[in-house]
Amino acid sequence: MSVRAVLAIIFGLLGLTLAAGLGVFGWQLIAAAGGWGAERAEPLVLVSVAAMAGALTVTAVAWAAVDRLLAAPMTGWARALTTALHANPVHAPDVEELGHLGELSDAMASMIAAYANATKGSDARVAEALAGAEVEKSRLAAVLHDLHEGVVICSLSHRILLYNRRALELLHVSGEIGLGRSLFDFTNRQPFLHGVERLSARLNEGRADGRTGGRGLTAPIIAATADGSVTLEGKLTLLREAGGAPSGYLVTFDDRTRELAELGRRDALLREATDGIRRPLANLRSAAEIVAETPDLEAGDRAAFADIAADEAGRLSAQVERLSTEFRDIITSHWPMTDIYSANILNAVIRRLREDKGIDGVMTGTPHWLHADSYTLVETLHHLTHNIQGHTQAESFDLEAKQVGGYVYLDISWQGPAVPATVLDTWLDDRLDESLGGITVRGVLDRHDTDLWSNVCGGTWSCIRLPLPAVPSPMESDDAPPLPKLDARPEFYDFDLAAQDADLGEMGGRALKSLIYVVFDTETTGLEPSAGDEMISIAGVRVVNGRILTGESFSRFIHPGRSIPKASIKFHGITDEMVAGEPGADAVLPAFHAYAKDAVLVAHNAAFDMKFLSLKEPSLGLRFDNPVIDTLLVSAFLHDHTPAHTLDAIAERFGIEIEAEARHTALGDSLVTAEVFLKMIDLLEAQGITTLDQAVDAANKMVHVRKMQERF
Repeated sequence: MSVRAVLAIIFGLLGLTLAAGLGVFGWQLIAAAGGWGAERAEPLVLVSVAAMAGALTVTAVAWAAVDRLLAAPMTGWARALTTALHANPVHAPDVEELGHLGELSDAMASMIAAYANATKGSDARVAEALAGAEVEKSRLAAVLHDLHEGVVICSLSHRILLYNRRALELLHVSGEIGLGRSLFDFTNRQPFLHGVERLSARLNEGRADGRTGGRGLTAPIIAATADGSVTLEGKLTLLREAGGAPSGYLVTFDDRTRELAELGRRDALLREATDGIRRPLANLRSAAEIVAETPDLEAGDRAAFADIAADEAGRLSAQVERLSTEFRDIITSHWPMTDIYSANILNAVIRRLREDKGIDGVMTGTPHWLHADSYTLVETLHHLTHNIQGHTQAESFDLEAKQVGGYVYLDISWQGPAVPATVLDTWLDDRLDESLGGITVRGVLDRHDTDLWSNVCGGTWSCIRLPLPAVPSPMESDDAPPLPKLDARPEFYDFDLAAQDADLGEMGGRALKSLIYVVFDTETTGLEPSAGDEMISIAGVRVVNGRILTGESFSRFIHPGRSIPKASIKFHGITDEMVAGEPGADAVLPAFHAYAKDAVLVAHNAAFDMKFLSLKEPSLGLRFDNPVIDTLLVSAFLHDHTPAHTLDAIAERFGIEIEAEARHTALGDSLVTAEVFLKMIDLLEAQGITTLDQAVDAANKMVHVRKMQERF
């Protein structure tokens, strides 16, 4: 409780005590005079009431004097000290505004000045260190700028910590990705989930160290952009902290859409060629057999025709085999294969079946090493098991790897009837993950140069078998060359986000500094959104981990569908000509909604800006339901000693310079508000307000300000 509040309570109790004492004394005098009905009692009653009122009045006057001369100045100086300590070290308090406390005011002013001088010295040393770090950062950026591959580093919960410019191009992102956003806003998720799971298992099982025969923590990956228009191929590397625990992962990738599309076209051409040859070949052989079995032909003609047919059939058969072999070689060479451990594949399939389909699976037998593409293999086994369950109604499945000679058989077994070959053949044309260009089960088998068998596996058990080439347990030598160093220009990065990763759905209890903010502002045709005024500009800037990411700003003009009043143009400088040809709110606001996803919205006098957004929600079919912080309300809470809570006044109080040409522009005001808000976070924490719930609750206590905002 503040000193001002304590003194107010003391004086209030004192006034009530004096009034009560005078009331008791008057009652005794009235009783001595004969009671209420006595003739002498009436003047005593008047005197007693007057004395009580006088006591209360004197107490109120005394409190007003003490508040003006002592309590208010003490509160103001306390706020000035807090501002200097946590927001603006060179803050120069206005003695006339705060009030003079004699020697105490002089001492506090001297202390603030001394703190400012000490801070300047430490700031100079910090600035020197930061300059050195900036030089190193610039060198790194220069080296990594021209890397052809896209690079993204993510936390283990798949939130982006770093990306380079090439990643933006490959992911076809308009603007900036946004630190702290989920990678899956821009790509499909399953390849990355599978890759991280596979490498984590390799690490947990001690198979990551090359010196002990491990495979390292890198795996090939094929994914796609969120809209499925671009196929990406690259590598995923699990990153570790100093203690060895995984901390995130790095993905390097490039666009393979054209190569895979060309491969698909060659696939179709080769298949057409082989299928086109097989059919006449069968007819030719049948004709040859018929001729050979026809007794009516003369012996010489029959022999000559049979020889010709046999030779032609042999050549065609050889050609079919040659084309088929070349076809398999081409598609296999273009698809990333690696040595994988069957246990990782089968465990991934079992997990997917349980989570996605509710199907029980058990891995049996001894694991083996095989050569394949793990992602498409998991997708195929997952799809086949689901189809088997639908066809046979089997309740559970055994998944096993068996090594026979140079092959590893992957068996899906169940108790029940076998799947007929005709049914299995129809499943081969089923499409799998659309992110891989709609590849079919048959396409996966062709790429692995294999086939499917449907068998009865003994007793009441049936199985579908997939043979794949076996490889020996990998052993890497001690002098194996290290993985190439993967570099990229860190256009935007923040690795501290990894340590702050949390579920954004639980924002309320999270620390203020750990949240992601979008500080925004609007410019409008007027000040009455409910009376038809419209937005003509909206801008925002992201604040991540206490840093204002000016490179990830959002700024758009909006055509209001009406003329802009001259009175408003004088304020913000936006004319009808400037918004002519610009999109309307129906096009701009959905883009801003996506930009602000998973963030806390911050604005100065937020009720005004949010009213414009809320009025557009029904027509847009979306909701701006982000948590909102109003810097006007926060300022009224932090600096209740002053009525000056305009953005200019707060910026001046915090020592933030405002460029005149940027003021009253949506982006300029957003940047100033962002700087103000970062200062406020430190002041809030100094008062024990550290979470979003606490900050919003504190701001909402400023009832008098909120009532003024209700007019919007």
